[in-house]
Amino acid sequence: MSMRKALVVRGGWEGHDPVGCTESVMPALEDAGFGIEVAEDLSVYEDAGLLAATDLVVHSWSAGGLTAAQEKGLVDAVEAGTGFAGWHGGVVATNVANPRYLRMVGGRFLWHPEGFQEFTVRIAATPERDGGIVEGITDYEVETEHYWVLTDSLNTVLATSVLAPNPADPWHEPVEFPVVWTRRWGAGRVFVCTLGHRVADLRVPQTAAIVGRGLVWAARA
Repeated sequence: MSMRKALVVRGGWEGHDPVGCTESVMPALEDAGFGIEVAEDLSVYEDAGLLAATDLVVHSWSAGGLTAAQEKGLVDAVEAGTGFAGWHGGVVATNVANPRYLRMVGGRFLWHPEGFQEFTVRIAATPERDGGIVEGITDYEVETEHYWVLTDSLNTVLATSVLAPNPADPWHEPVEFPVVWTRRWGAGRVFVCTLGHRVADLRVPQTAAIVGRGLVWAARA
């Protein structure tokens, strides 16, 4: 069997440490038998031949923006079967002017409370629908940025969290948001985790397991 290929595309806002965070998850891909290529320029999405030969794209580029040609190249490749995965701002706080990208990913960051928050990641998956990504993992606590995101019903939600209002907030009831989801887009699979602001977040054992499994799951079979 030939080695599957992963393309790690990283850059953008340095506050999300795209190099450190991608380096922290790449061993999971190597352990799963992937060969890894790293690109630090979004123009790689204009290389149709490379994308067609890629089984998984890992996108870690916060505050980015795709040209029309880059968006078309990436989304066309996923629709044809290339997997796509990412975490935190590198995948949901980026490319906000690219509607095909946003529809493919299935979610967009809107806001988070100032600073790091303590909250519970609630496992929500059922075994029938991609539950293997969170198999054996129970609800667990994290301390990091708590993302408020917009998503839609096409996603399969594997984990959620609840953001409770403070007295000064304009909403008055707790709001539940997806933290981890999967999505089908054409022939491709998409995996998203909203955790991962820093390397330490991706090293939390439960999060590391979820992200590692999610990357492998998203790749072309």
